[in-house]
Amino acid sequence: MTRRLLSAAVLLVALNVWGADPWQKPYKQWDVQDVRRILNNSPWSKAIEAELKDKKNSLEAPEGAPAAAGGSTHKEAEDAEEENEKGQERERGETEKKKDEIKFLVRWVSSRTLREASVRGQVLQGKIPEGDADKNLPPTAEDYELALVGADMSAFNGASESMLRDKTYLIARKSKQKITATQVEIVRTADGKRINAIVFHFPKTNATGQPIISVDEKDLQFFSRGADLLEIKATFDVRKMIDAQGMDL
Repeated sequence: MTRRLLSAAVLLVALNVWGADPWQKPYKQWDVQDVRRILNNSPWSKAIEAELKDKKNSLEAPEGAPAAAGGSTHKEAEDAEEENEKGQERERGETEKKKDEIKFLVRWVSSRTLREASVRGQVLQGKIPEGDADKNLPPTAEDYELALVGADMSAFNGASESMLRDKTYLIARKSKQKITATQVEIVRTADGKRINAIVFHFPKTNATGQPIISVDEKDLQFFSRGADLLEIKATFDVRKMIDAQGMDL
């Protein structure tokens, strides 16, 4: 289900200006702009910018560097000038760091709305006949599934599925509950060279069979440390994740 959904959604990435919320009308009435909005900027899809941080501070002296000898005024002036230059370098570095941000989308792909958007997008692209839309709808997933997609997924090249699973969770704002991921899928291109998406799975119920996410929950924060240098955070407002049929996760 997830792979089919992602393959259709990857072609519809532009953002559009919209009017009324399209998810309040039948999915077969959605046009291209409706599908794009749902996939790219809706209660079920959050655009984020994750900052890629540098482990090393290139401005620090290397370990083992000899200490300065003496303590002359001239040497102190040189040190002060050098420290000033370092401060300016740090400021420039912070400015450059702001540019070094990677854009991603976090999509709640197990939702009814996202599954319908996937199929409707394929119909609009001519990949599925209009009359076959319903039978091509992916079935309701047994767990919650969130997908991370982006034009450049190379920051995750060194990550394993088990590592991502151990560093990914949801936090329920009202209950303060931390929900850990149970499974992670790294979806690659056909040749296996690039990552198309990463899908994170979370349980719907706890050990006693009770719903993990209550109907009166407010916000859910998704957090994943994709690699040593990258942190992904996205907040979903559960109160807005509602379509014509009700709560939709």
